[in-house]
Amino acid sequence: MDGRRIATGTRRQYNIKELWDKHREIARQLVLGGTNVTIANAVGCTPQTVSNVRNSPLGQAELQRLHSGRDEETVNIAHRIEEFVPQALSVLEDIITGKMPGAGVALRAKVSSAHLARAGYGEVQKIHSMHAHVTSDDIVRIKERALGAVRETSTVIDVQAS
Repeated sequence: MDGRRIATGTRRQYNIKELWDKHREIARQLVLGGTNVTIANAVGCTPQTVSNVRNSPLGQAELQRLHSGRDEETVNIAHRIEEFVPQALSVLEDIITGKMPGAGVALRAKVSSAHLARAGYGEVQKIHSMHAHVTSDDIVRIKERALGAVRETSTVIDVQAS
């Protein structure tokens, strides 16, 4: 049973618990950033059903509840991190200065490098660049190839500028 209606003569019957569970799972995946299509595939419904849940008053209330819980958890984690900072800094200092037993040169170098990078003194990155002359015909061909590649893997709405 997947929560859909059960045909019994002329009356429609729904398994409310399964429907509610499916709606909660849809809301949970919406909060995690899933798209209608990916959620529909995962839950076993249509993208329109996901949209209906997203836009319904009950769906909105569930989304708000889940967002609030996630926000509260994020604040709690941030507070725990703030409380942990002095101890972490002390450990980093001990590693960098060689006071930490077992902290060899490689570990001290790695921690020092990471610390410098956070302060804006990271390693120099090698950047590759190239220069080319591209005509308007080249651009048209590049766009056609890109659209062809995208059409093979997903749905594309091609809008022509007027």
